[in-house]
Amino acid sequence: MLLKNNMAVYGIVVCISILQTSCAPSVLKDVQTPIEATAVDAQPMTCDDPLSYYSGLAAQTNEKLSTAETTTLPVENATDECLKLNKAIRLSMPGIQQQNDKEALVLLEHLKHTGVLSGSDLQFNNMLLRHVSQRQDLRKMIAAQEKRLVRTETQITVLRNQLKTLQLQLDQLKNIEVEIDKKERSLTSPTSE
Repeated sequence: MLLKNNMAVYGIVVCISILQTSCAPSVLKDVQTPIEATAVDAQPMTCDDPLSYYSGLAAQTNEKLSTAETTTLPVENATDECLKLNKAIRLSMPGIQQQNDKEALVLLEHLKHTGVLSGSDLQFNNMLLRHVSQRQDLRKMIAAQEKRLVRTETQITVLRNQLKTLQLQLDQLKNIEVEIDKKERSLTSPTSE
């Protein structure tokens, strides 16, 4: 009976090992052809939810954002596209000292044209690119309107000065008219002495 039990256990072990080897990929399947290797490498990379990263940064106070080292890596050293996207997000955060929309736009434009980001990451990148571009356009419009306001205020000052001058001249003319009127009255009516 002991021999039968050992034989049964041995049989089960053999069956399990056969099943494991038949389910395991063969050695030849693990070797990739150059075409398969480039297909695997060409897949878009997925960043760790850039929207959550953006929301997390936006939730921080300005003091925390300003004191954090957020722009220490130059663009050339940030080889990973996700790092570049995160850096662009940090640079585009409004209200902090490190905000640099121009550099953020350069990074976002670069990422838009690389084609290595996944679909959702690329959508976020393009949304942020539009947002920062619109903000830059608004800043340009504000600057143009401020220049226009300064010109208008200068014109108003000039016109006020001209108005004052004309008012003074008008007052002088009225005084002259009053003097002339007094002289005419004195000539036409004799004075009784």
